[in-house]
Amino acid sequence: MKRTITLALAAILMLVCTVSCGEKRDPKYIGKWEATGLTVNGETTESFLGVPLGALFRFEIEDNGKVTWMSAVDNKVIQNANQDTEIKWKETETDVLQFTVKDLSGKNETQTMSMKYKDGNLVIEESGSSLNIAKVEEFTEIDPDALNAAASVVQNFGITQ
Repeated sequence: MKRTITLALAAILMLVCTVSCGEKRDPKYIGKWEATGLTVNGETTESFLGVPLGALFRFEIEDNGKVTWMSAVDNKVIQNANQDTEIKWKETETDVLQFTVKDLSGKNETQTMSMKYKDGNLVIEESGSSLNIAKVEEFTEIDPDALNAAASVVQNFGITQ
């Protein structure tokens, strides 16, 4: 009887250790993030077609390894990335985050994107261009008229996915 109780307690202890010893994530990444500046060819802008970049590129990093896309734009012109998509994050090396975007419908291949943590911001760098993303307490409020006007311009000129 003592042996059975000892084995049962040992199994419970191993289960607790396995569950509680999950991947540790740096809390500096946890929270809301939105784009604040796009630099291309040495010129920086904070908006696109009159809409702040934060309306187009914002997300929340969760401590469970998931990312929720929080774009203010949710229509046929610019789709919400959460639909049929799973986004996960991990720190691949010191101050480098990797997002893995998996299409749950199976239509597209899994994509990855790396960002560097610099001076309290996340930065995506590609071919001499960069997107600066700042941590925010609350997402910036967006003027719905400006958002609709920008979406109309994109739609009218045939700029789609």
